[in-house]
Amino acid sequence: MTTSIRPAPQSFSQRSAFAAAFLTFVFPGLGHVYARAYKRALVFGALPLLALAEFTGQAIHLGVRDFALWVGQTAVLGPLAVANVVVLGYRVWATVDAYAVALDAGAAPEGGVDRTGSPRSARRFRLPHVPVNPLSLAGLAAILVVMAAGHVLAGYWDSRFLKLATDTHSPIVIAAETPDPSMGPAPSPAIAADVSLRPQPTPRPWNGQGRLNILLVGVDQQDNGFRTDSMIVASIDPTSHRVALFSMPRDTVGLQMPPNSPLSTLWGSTFNYKLNALWTYSDKYRTLFPGGGADALKQAMSYALFGTTNAIPYYILVNFSGFQNMIDALGGVTIDVPAPVVDNGYPGNGDGQHLRVNIPAGMQHMDGYDALTYARSRKGGGYYNDFNRSARQEQILVALEQQADLGAVSSHLSDLIDSLSDTIHTDLPEGPDVLGVLIDQARYVNVANIRTFAFGTSGYGGYITIGPPGDSISGFSPDIARIRDTVSAVTSPAASFAAPAVLTENAPIVVETGSGTTQEAAALVTKLQSMGLNAGIGDPGPSGEPTTLLVVNGADTAYPATLALLRETLGLNGPVSGNAAAPIQASSQPGQLVGYVIVLGSDAPAVTPSP
Repeated sequence: MTTSIRPAPQSFSQRSAFAAAFLTFVFPGLGHVYARAYKRALVFGALPLLALAEFTGQAIHLGVRDFALWVGQTAVLGPLAVANVVVLGYRVWATVDAYAVALDAGAAPEGGVDRTGSPRSARRFRLPHVPVNPLSLAGLAAILVVMAAGHVLAGYWDSRFLKLATDTHSPIVIAAETPDPSMGPAPSPAIAADVSLRPQPTPRPWNGQGRLNILLVGVDQQDNGFRTDSMIVASIDPTSHRVALFSMPRDTVGLQMPPNSPLSTLWGSTFNYKLNALWTYSDKYRTLFPGGGADALKQAMSYALFGTTNAIPYYILVNFSGFQNMIDALGGVTIDVPAPVVDNGYPGNGDGQHLRVNIPAGMQHMDGYDALTYARSRKGGGYYNDFNRSARQEQILVALEQQADLGAVSSHLSDLIDSLSDTIHTDLPEGPDVLGVLIDQARYVNVANIRTFAFGTSGYGGYITIGPPGDSISGFSPDIARIRDTVSAVTSPAASFAAPAVLTENAPIVVETGSGTTQEAAALVTKLQSMGLNAGIGDPGPSGEPTTLLVVNGADTAYPATLALLRETLGLNGPVSGNAAAPIQASSQPGQLVGYVIVLGSDAPAVTPSP
């Protein structure tokens, strides 16, 4: 009688199941390579390798910054949230399979036999047939827990950034139609809300060529309505990296509407109400303005500044309360206040009350409330009023850019995302095409490259009252022709800027009319602005002044290059003198910013703005 003896399984070295699982945790397929299951390694590793290659290629093609902007789109973040769950399941499957292969097969070479004597290549995924070491199993569980925690964290931040992107680009919902009952009755539209008319053509998306104009809107959104209390058009030249900021007063009334447009169809030839209500009152006419009130305000501002309705393709809206929360999320901001800001008429919390503001000069660390107050106060600088306020707002933005380092942002990232979701709305396209160019411009722009123009000052219009008694409204009536002349002179490709030393000084310059009309002062301001100088129109000076005066107010020491340019432009000779009759006076205005004040006399030379 013979006995059949079964051949002994092929001998091989033992492999650690925990090590196989850990290597698969690092990257799918590595654990199978370690366990010598090469075909399975190829199956589990091919898909992740292809995905990694795709993302790496995209990153190399776009660059790190543009790749981040591409990933930050809602169209990408949404699918990534789903992909995150799928990838987690895939990694769990691959990890457990590598663990089982190493444990059950004892790391037999592919093509050999496992401990049951079955061909290795015939195995399918299943739990091991050998006793499992509890310590090894605990290690596998720990790997899976860490893996899941990483995906949960990734999913959390994906959802936060997706919400931020969605909120930022979502339509604005206006809860109340009337911005402020105290402002009087609403304007009467010429058509009903349900009338279907052809809307104004949407401005073409910016292609990276020529100037980019963006409407910056600051909104005071409280229980009694939605008011666009700050309306500034940022005009950016991507070639010279120069930025001009054109602001219209919130209480502008009777603004001209473009002829034969949805705006004139709705409101007539003029909007006989305050400009900060145009967004709200136009918002429901979506047949005329597909983008709601934002489209209406962009078209009105575009026509007022550029004489066309399609010069402003995008807007960025900032909610004042959200701006305050954003600064608080960053731990505040430190500002070097150059002159005291004293304002006895600062608006309260929408209750009609006025508060007293007193911000002393010197270094001040401000929380969100103080920074917002500092930026919004219209007082605190006699000569400078709105001109001074624009400088303060610019100062805060520069300070935030300088002080918001990576550590500060990362440590407050969650709070910052929350505040940004409540702060910013925009119709800027997602992705790197426009945002990438804007980020590039921010790298080159400095104070010397930024010009601010507040068109509520003397020379650009005057205050009027429109409407019958008892039903009238008062506000600023702009001189559109003068405003367009200034905009054209500043944005012209042929505009000739002053020397870099003068632009770097960025000296405040205020022009007053001491003889003649405000047009003379306005013409000089336009000339200086077109050269890139930080000039604005101040209050009327002494009347009948025969001689043009330049009051240096301490600026001759702080801004010497600008003094030389003003001497040449005004034709003034002689040294700076303490004599009140000297053409260049050294007198000082207590509590004012250090800067130049020009009082035009009858001998002032005629000026022609640069083309």
